[in-house]
Amino acid sequence: MLLFAFTLALPGDSLDRGALRLLADNGASEEAMALLFAVMGTMRSVALFANGKLPLYGPLMRYAGSLVGALTWSAMMTPLLLDSLITRKVSLFVPLLGMLTLGELISVYRAVRDGGFRRR
Repeated sequence: MLLFAFTLALPGDSLDRGALRLLADNGASEEAMALLFAVMGTMRSVALFANGKLPLYGPLMRYAGSLVGALTWSAMMTPLLLDSLITRKVSLFVPLLGMLTLGELISVYRAVRDGGFRRR
């Protein structure tokens, strides 16, 4: 997420090419997306650090960060997926963002298991 924020913050229009232009056409400015990804990436980094230091709150922070990450990646994937279904031209970013979403959901599952939030 931090690298994605850094890429969006670079000069020029990163979202103006190819399938990512659809995200820019939906009203998402690169500056706002860069700020959002920077904040989320920083919070995730803090949560991963706290996970080892705070046995009670660390897994809870990791769980919340992974859930927000899964929602973010799936929110980016949805318009691209719908556009691929309508135009019948598959975007390369759909499976990539789908795998990032799946990875985040697996992280949610592991954080819940590690934190003991399941019923006993």
